[in-house]
Amino acid sequence: MPSMHPRYEEGVPKDRCRVRCCNEEGQEYPGQRAPFPFATPTAKAKGLVKRKPVFGCDKEFTYSLLESVFQDVGGGADYERLCERTQRLWCRTLDRCDLEAIDFGNCDEYVSELLSLCDSITRECTGWGFAEWGLVEDVSIELAKAWRHFVRLVWMRDLEWEDLVRCISDPNSDLSVDAEYYLSEPAAVVKHTVASKLLVPLQVWGLLLRAAAETQASAKKSYI
Repeated sequence: MPSMHPRYEEGVPKDRCRVRCCNEEGQEYPGQRAPFPFATPTAKAKGLVKRKPVFGCDKEFTYSLLESVFQDVGGGADYERLCERTQRLWCRTLDRCDLEAIDFGNCDEYVSELLSLCDSITRECTGWGFAEWGLVEDVSIELAKAWRHFVRLVWMRDLEWEDLVRCISDPNSDLSVDAEYYLSEPAAVVKHTVASKLLVPLQVWGLLLRAAAETQASAKKSYI
């Protein structure tokens, strides 16, 4: 069975990852005939570099995934109503889960921040927050559960996630063709990874909004 806990490499800070250790000539050891005789040196830090953000790697794509949340909600709801500042905050908040190594066992505060951000985004995109939609209780239970699922997926730092982080964090990623984490098409992997990690919370968020919209529509018909 897969491990129920993340595996942090010994000696590697949680905000770092290990990439190919080489000098400015691309050599991993003295005298090596490097396939590319040039590189950004990483040997001084023993190959340890700061982790790069995954969700902020392609901000436009991460933002575009919000389209599914507000689809068919009606009333002029549209993800494109979101201001640039909130778009940036959306990516930054998601990336904090990995960059700050949020602990799945102690993530209530972070999940609360995500729910608050979802409320702000919903207000910008529909004109109403969760309270006006009558969703406060459902959000605090169902959407919170979905975001905890997201935290767990990121917190696990499974092999696929770590390979992607190491690839986009490596200043010599295009040259590290023999590294175990090398990806020939990292941009495509970023999109797939971001979409899969956000699948559950975005689905739950959208379902709650559409159900609330249907309830509102039915109430208006009954009133008429």
